[in-house]
Amino acid sequence: MLFTDEELEVSLRPGQTAAEYELLRAQVETIRDYLEALQLPTSQQLLQHAATTAHEDNPHDHECGIKCLIESRGTTTPASSVRSAADRFHPYIPPSNYGAVLPGLIYRSSYPEQKNYEFIKDLKIKSILTLVPEPISAEYQDFMDKSGIQHFQVHIKANKGEVRVESCEMSRALRLIMDRTNHPILIHCNKGKHRTGCTVACFRRIIGADFTTIVDEYHTYAGLKARLMDEVFFENFDLNNVMWFARQEGWVAPAVNLAPPSPPMSTKSSSLAVKAPA
Repeated sequence: MLFTDEELEVSLRPGQTAAEYELLRAQVETIRDYLEALQLPTSQQLLQHAATTAHEDNPHDHECGIKCLIESRGTTTPASSVRSAADRFHPYIPPSNYGAVLPGLIYRSSYPEQKNYEFIKDLKIKSILTLVPEPISAEYQDFMDKSGIQHFQVHIKANKGEVRVESCEMSRALRLIMDRTNHPILIHCNKGKHRTGCTVACFRRIIGADFTTIVDEYHTYAGLKARLMDEVFFENFDLNNVMWFARQEGWVAPAVNLAPPSPPMSTKSSSLAVKAPA
């Protein structure tokens, strides 16, 4: 839904001056016009969020004088962690942007490297869902084979300059994630920010999380690389595509007790989807 100048509802925040309010309203109007030119739907909450939060793909004339998100978060993880004296010579190194979506069930990260394999094994991961289309390395495949991990691959396109994610592919990814026989499952793309962020955001919507919680979690991992086009997609993704399966698997709120989102371990910074061939 798009809004005329008269319909825009920009809230005056506590302590905000009239000049800051007018600047905010101008930013909202700029972003509204930008999305309208792209023929994309939006909402009041997304417009105000986009006007006050840093995104790498905001309109070029977005010169926010209001406090935007200024620190990059969710881009690095600790170098290592030692689990026990018996394992002290075998450090467990998580992938960058690692976090628990639902502890014990669903995890997320960037593309795992060889140094991360022991950490993944320690999580007792049963399935890995890769959201980029490139063939996996022989080394990665060998690790999964030896660890008894089943691998799925669904191509989620990057929302660069426009919304490019296909609903059918997102639906396939979500069904794999919600299938409890695949748990514990690790979801990853390349950086663990955009494709993974969109996928987790859609899953959060399914289980009843509110918009603020969803978008805050997305920004926790994406930091200054957050994309407005990602948020347009996951706000408007049609949940009816997957709701029957969600009910069948018992994910629809209030049937599930939600754990709070787990942030990264450091704040520094087409056909049916099938198992990837061995």
